[in-house]
Amino acid sequence: MDSQFQKFDISAIKILTTLMENFPASTKIGYVDLYPDEQDDTEKREAHIGVIAFLRHENLIAHEMGSASSFILTSHGLTLFGRDVKNHLASLLQQYEVD
Repeated sequence: MDSQFQKFDISAIKILTTLMENFPASTKIGYVDLYPDEQDDTEKREAHIGVIAFLRHENLIAHEMGSASSFILTSHGLTLFGRDVKNHLASLLQQYEVD
């Protein structure tokens, strides 16, 4: 496997699993938050920042306003874990009558 994809894979899996473990709360996923003991690894830091940008661009994660490193999974991001939030909410709402 290409070493660039290995760097991508490491950060992407760490970011996505961390967000899923804490869903629906927004969670800090900055490099310092997820890799506190690896602050001197500039290549890994740059890759991590790039992965966050990619995941945001692909609408898999959303940035929490007011926090530099807090994010949450979007409905698209949740589908990576086999979760369909829209159908889930629709099924819950079927039990309520609307006037």
